[in-house]
Amino acid sequence: MALLLLLIPAALYGQQEPMYGQYIFNSSVINPAQAGGNNTNQAGALARLQWVGFDDAPRTETLFANFRLPRNLGMAVGVYQDRLGPETNIQVQADLAYHAQLSDTWSLAGGLRGIGMHFKASLTDVGGVDPNNPYFQDDPSDFMFNVGAGLLAYNQRTYFGVSIPKILKNEIEVGEAAFDIHESLHLFAYAGTNLALSDEMSFMPSTMFRFIEDAPIQLDLNTVFGFRDVLDFGPMVRTNFDGDIDWIDAVGFLVGISFLENWYLGYMYEYPTGDINRISKQTHEISLRFSWDTVRERFIRSPRYFL
Repeated sequence: MALLLLLIPAALYGQQEPMYGQYIFNSSVINPAQAGGNNTNQAGALARLQWVGFDDAPRTETLFANFRLPRNLGMAVGVYQDRLGPETNIQVQADLAYHAQLSDTWSLAGGLRGIGMHFKASLTDVGGVDPNNPYFQDDPSDFMFNVGAGLLAYNQRTYFGVSIPKILKNEIEVGEAAFDIHESLHLFAYAGTNLALSDEMSFMPSTMFRFIEDAPIQLDLNTVFGFRDVLDFGPMVRTNFDGDIDWIDAVGFLVGISFLENWYLGYMYEYPTGDINRISKQTHEISLRFSWDTVRERFIRSPRYFL
């Protein structure tokens, strides 16, 4: 039923960026200015299984890499497959960022993103509908191009970022069905810090504000503790700023471990607290990352504020 509501022409939500609880794991997914912002080169994979047990629930798989380049440049690339019901999006993107020194302690990065996306809606495979219904006679597909931009200010302990991952509002017309599917405007603003609690423990609180056109405004709060740069763990909460729905959208817990010097394995569990809780009580994310040293040095070494 929820899937069909998404497809009717009178109340169609725009296409959204994939949601990640572990955006602190793959920071470039939310901001192209993060390209080259780490102290190492990185490559990895991330998978999110949302609302497990609910048919046609969102599912996202990601491959990514993030590199430092000469002349204070950074580059990140990613391949994303996002599925929701009959919709499948395959997206390839490339980010280029420049990191400039503002002072002895602060740097500012600006990034641009180029995106190619293939969209397909397998409407003829949707069950439980009238076979003569004109809205389900086609499997619309299209290739779209988009651009994004972002800024990142940081020092050795603190960061502030803002980004619009997709600027253009592309639309797909669905033949005789007389409705379209459009990409919604997204605005992300986030901040965090890295505090030393002792020689072995660190505390990394962070927050992210999400504005998505045609969707509730959300705020993520994360509190991650680190032990000896080997083990990370901590809770998260996602809130909604909409009086018509539950204020708390989800709560969860993240854990990550470094192993074999260059590898990092992360896992996050989310418990949805809104109406979807009647159908599913679990969302899972798992990520694996490999890091290697780079000879490219920054004016300011970026902190370990992203895991």
